[in-house]
Amino acid sequence: MGTVSNGGRAWIEALPEELAGQREILRGLLDWSEQGNLVKYLVVACSVGRGAGDRLSDLDTGMGVTSADFDAAIADVRQAVDELSDLVESYHHKIPGLAMTHERIFAQYANRCQVDLVVISTAESYPGVKDEVVLYDPDGLRTVRFESRPVTPTQVREWAFNGWACLADVGKYLRRGSTWEALERLHQARAEYWRLLATVHDVPNPQYGVTSLLDFAPAAVPAELRATVSDLELGGLRRAARRLARELTGVGEQLPPELRAGLPASMADYITADLAALAD
Repeated sequence: MGTVSNGGRAWIEALPEELAGQREILRGLLDWSEQGNLVKYLVVACSVGRGAGDRLSDLDTGMGVTSADFDAAIADVRQAVDELSDLVESYHHKIPGLAMTHERIFAQYANRCQVDLVVISTAESYPGVKDEVVLYDPDGLRTVRFESRPVTPTQVREWAFNGWACLADVGKYLRRGSTWEALERLHQARAEYWRLLATVHDVPNPQYGVTSLLDFAPAAVPAELRATVSDLELGGLRRAARRLARELTGVGEQLPPELRAGLPASMADYITADLAALAD
């Protein structure tokens, strides 16, 4: 947990000059939060929160609001976000799978800064966030601490199975000569591989795959992964898919035994052989 309550303004002002655009936006968001009784807390997290942001980093923020009419409160927040800087455009929606009362607001500004804000009713509670800095919290509501949740065998099996299913589709599309579809599924298979590799290296939030890996263990990215990238040429796609199959098998072998037990071994053997059978 980072700076709490009235220390938030000092934390914002201490941001490096490279983050001048982000500093201006956070300053405006904090000013607006302090003006009335709607906002009960404001936090920032991820790269900016842990002091690793650069001029291109987005602002991953969270806000708790209290109101009998959440939709009306959200309308006020949207307007405030739109006015923080020279707005290009903003977008709001519900996050799939997040059951609590909330809304996500994303805003792109002309200075290349971005705000990614999740607004939550204070009637809800959510766990601590990695690298969270509390900028505003006059009532001390954000007291929860971040606790890393261990990856389960069910998650590992799901990620691995999805990876192999994507590679199965690569083989199907290559036989049809549909290179665009094959390329898309190759990328999706690699996304599942990243989640498994992040799990092997015990990084926070491994479900975010390559993002978490590059944030916390960039040296863990194997040079061999370059060979899993392809253009639209059929031969290149075949080679990349076969290499990714080997890497997907290899990363599974690096998992601890309790997670490795649920890997889809039969699926892996079948798809590996299926890709090997593709005509060169």
